[in-house]
Amino acid sequence: MLYLYLGYVVIQLYAIVGVFSKNTLAASALFFSLVVFVIWSFIPILGYALAKAIGAHGHSNKLTLFFSAIIIALIENGLTYFNLLSDKQYNIGTTIVFLLFFLVAYIPLAKQKITRFSTNHDKTA
Repeated sequence: MLYLYLGYVVIQLYAIVGVFSKNTLAASALFFSLVVFVIWSFIPILGYALAKAIGAHGHSNKLTLFFSAIIIALIENGLTYFNLLSDKQYNIGTTIVFLLFFLVAYIPLAKQKITRFSTNHDKTA
């Protein structure tokens, strides 16, 4: 789950750095903004945690989770960039990302080694 968060935050940090570079903020306001950013960016990742808690069996390696989070974050940014969602509809974007992370938990994105179990029928043949 950490790699999902890191992949999501990498894309979101791009937007946050742009905002902070344009404004002159007091150190306390900057700190508060970063704390809110960390908490708010963790909310969509809870979709993955919820799916795993209710029994999702999708398996993925670290790199796959990282890049799937980057893709999902880019989808979220694309929704506002292409005016499918307005800036005031951030809660809808968060819900969409939450659901996408929920689905990632069910999709087997990593190659799994297939093992063949021997049975009594195999031994007689």
